[in-house]
Amino acid sequence: MADGSSALARAMTTGEARLGWATAPRSSLWAQCACGREAAVDPRPWLGQGLSRQSLFELEDRLRCVCGARRARLEIRGLSPAPGQGAGGIHLFR
Repeated sequence: MADGSSALARAMTTGEARLGWATAPRSSLWAQCACGREAAVDPRPWLGQGLSRQSLFELEDRLRCVCGARRARLEIRGLSPAPGQGAGGIHLFR
């Protein structure tokens, strides 16, 4: 459908998480780099660009880690304590 509802229905059945789901109560968006670093990510800049229906996989190349990696895996988690070692250092890019 032109309104994108078919894409959203497909995402819900195939398990592709969407950025807009990170705004649900008690959820947060996290990035994890191959180097082991992980960080909470604020989705508001992307939501402001109208990317709420983008799958998380499609947004992973918009992250940069301080180790030099140009991609990090995104996932939505429930509210959890911040990780200890290797926390922070992953930033939004565009």
